[in-house]
Amino acid sequence: MSRARTTSGGFSVGGILNLVLNAIGVGAILWWIVASWRLHSIHAPDAGSEPAVRVGKGKKHRTPPTAHAPAPPAPPAPALADAGSKQLLPGVAQLVGESSGTALDTRPPFWVFCSTQWAECWCAGDIRWGNEETWHVIQAKPGSEINTVTCSIDHLPDVVPGDDGKHCECLVTPGTELYKNLNPMIMDQEDADHLGATVVASCELFFEARKNQPADLAQWLAVEGLCSAAWEEKTRFNRSLKAGPREISLEMRQHLMRARVDARFKSSMARFTEKGWFRHAWVTFVAGNPSSPFVKMAEELIKSVHYFSSWPILVYNFGFAAPETWTPERFPQLVIIHAAPLPSDPHIRRSFNFNKLRSILMARVLTGVQVDVDQFVAPGADILFDLTQKWVNKEYPFPLLPAHFLDWSIKDQPNAPWWPRYCPDPEKPCPMQTMRWAHAHPTWSYWALPFFGRWVRRHFRDERLPNVTVQGFQAAALRVGDVMEDEDLLNVALWEERANKQWCKFDVPATVEFESLLSWKSSDGHRCIHGIGCENIGGDKRWYLNGVPKVYWTAHHAVEPDLTAKYLERIRTRHKAGKWPAAIVYDGRFWESGGDLHKDRPNLQCLT
Repeated sequence: MSRARTTSGGFSVGGILNLVLNAIGVGAILWWIVASWRLHSIHAPDAGSEPAVRVGKGKKHRTPPTAHAPAPPAPPAPALADAGSKQLLPGVAQLVGESSGTALDTRPPFWVFCSTQWAECWCAGDIRWGNEETWHVIQAKPGSEINTVTCSIDHLPDVVPGDDGKHCECLVTPGTELYKNLNPMIMDQEDADHLGATVVASCELFFEARKNQPADLAQWLAVEGLCSAAWEEKTRFNRSLKAGPREISLEMRQHLMRARVDARFKSSMARFTEKGWFRHAWVTFVAGNPSSPFVKMAEELIKSVHYFSSWPILVYNFGFAAPETWTPERFPQLVIIHAAPLPSDPHIRRSFNFNKLRSILMARVLTGVQVDVDQFVAPGADILFDLTQKWVNKEYPFPLLPAHFLDWSIKDQPNAPWWPRYCPDPEKPCPMQTMRWAHAHPTWSYWALPFFGRWVRRHFRDERLPNVTVQGFQAAALRVGDVMEDEDLLNVALWEERANKQWCKFDVPATVEFESLLSWKSSDGHRCIHGIGCENIGGDKRWYLNGVPKVYWTAHHAVEPDLTAKYLERIRTRHKAGKWPAAIVYDGRFWESGGDLHKDRPNLQCLT
């Protein structure tokens, strides 16, 4: 065995070589650390622009918490049966008594989710774009109140190539106006609580209240499949309830059933609710910056409710913040409620319009009318609440939708996946289609909540309707998740459950049609003779041979806010002066009531 040579100092040549190599290795590691830090710093905010960032860390492709995953997640609702969560219904004292903590005013700025990739972020502070720990910062311009950025690789560096989770975040300073108007459902729970935004909808709240009154039981039956792990376990071996590949997880479904009232509107909500429920309410939803056309349209809708209705309007904000100018002093019938946006992960992404169904499920309204932001309310519209109570009940527990101005069929939508099941050939009998295509402006009473819940659950779990035979007709199977929009789903759902009632056209298709009523003179009597507003909605061969009556209780497609504002003032002026005719128009005539119309036209199928 050979012996290593040693030097006169007692060190072996091999030992010296090992020391040198170790030193080189340590140096290389230090160089790599410094280089990595410098590379990371290129896209990371410096200490001056980010004094105290409070944001989580995770894996490389962690999705934004508010767009993809609860932060923090709600406790699983099914355990509620055994664990005995004691969160009580928010009463007047609870809603009014809570206030935002002043201690937050001295807390450092923090980052919150602002927008997904390909969307616009507006912020009063710095904006950062990226994911995880790799960010490109867009600093707020001195003297500018709002920093606006389109969050896409077309406008910003691709700091994380191939990452679908890239998004924008906004640096928010506590105590500022932006902070006060921020959507608390995109904040950490601690920050949301300090803001004073009380939780008014959640799986836990619905479960705890289920035995209080019939409406609360209907509410829990509606959301059980969206909230309950016990329900999920019970149906695990039921093939008819098997979830599909585009299923939204139970944890996320629970998060999507959670909402907080805007702290500024807690007194308004307390004034309009009893035992946690609104008696009657208009319900709409929106997302966008204060200058966006959708927010401006929503403001005109809110104004119209204050002009022509006695009931509140609930605006569900699924965006970054609510407009500063929407205050309870300016709009005493307004209640703003915040909820998280839908997930943006491509594998489970749903249309923004499914927020309509979420808002209905979370609203806790005994009798509600859903209106889109491009609608406005007109004189006499409050009768919809009484009529809805009359028609939607224990015997008929389905929402009512107005007939569409078009009789959609497979001829118009050849690639729509539902027609092979419901009506592959409109020239032949279609026993699965029970009524004409309807517009997605539902009215409902609490009896219809389980219907909404069943179909949101089927869509969010990506369930499948099996093939069936009805009156000799072979109805093809249908994956519910393939029904891409809320209106499509509501029509499919109503046909599937054999519903057969719909409203006449109370959402008049264009604001210009109101000119026919604005031109009316008392000398015209019951005659409608001025303009296209006097014409029937187009008929069809199966449902309405002579067309559909128009009912001027709301307008649809009011997409020009300035023009809408002018119409509202003109309508308001004439209505106050007693120069407003009856709202129902059919066959060139004004009808005083639905009873008068149906007495004279007994075969007319739609309701007024």
